[in-house]
Amino acid sequence: VVGTRKATTYGIECCHRIINDLADNGVNVVIVSGLAYGIDYQAHLNALKSGLKTVAVLAHRLHTLYPAAHRKMALEIEKNGALITDFTSKENPERNNFLKRNRIIAGLSDATLVIESGMTGGALITADFAGAYNRDVFALPGRINDTKSAGCNGLIKHNKAAMIETARD
Repeated sequence: VVGTRKATTYGIECCHRIINDLADNGVNVVIVSGLAYGIDYQAHLNALKSGLKTVAVLAHRLHTLYPAAHRKMALEIEKNGALITDFTSKENPERNNFLKRNRIIAGLSDATLVIESGMTGGALITADFAGAYNRDVFALPGRINDTKSAGCNGLIKHNKAAMIETARD
């Protein structure tokens, strides 16, 4: 589950509903995301609240946590999933690492769900990796004039993702 760092109320509510519904229906899934601000954080939070396991893929060494504000969440994830990284103990959080991390998120996942995204960003890069890996890609549609939904709507429009409205989808 990936999306914008600047999530809207719509994105947060949909993320909660879909993950909660998966858990309520006994679907045995592990929620994988990047522990970033916004939708990533919400995905981990809702997985933990719903009793699902969650994996946070980090863009830096394990001894550093970025953003530092998510340290408490990281400790909860360690108890109910895993923190993983492809970076050595000498790697600091650098911009390019976040893009590299997205290939791991897509590779670990049977399906990628983009909750909210503008026309550019890491969520779309993750969706592209998932498509290249022959994984299922889903996107939550939004209003046509909403910039935070433009990326999701574009994925659907260009047949790069299936539209998802509920966990049943």
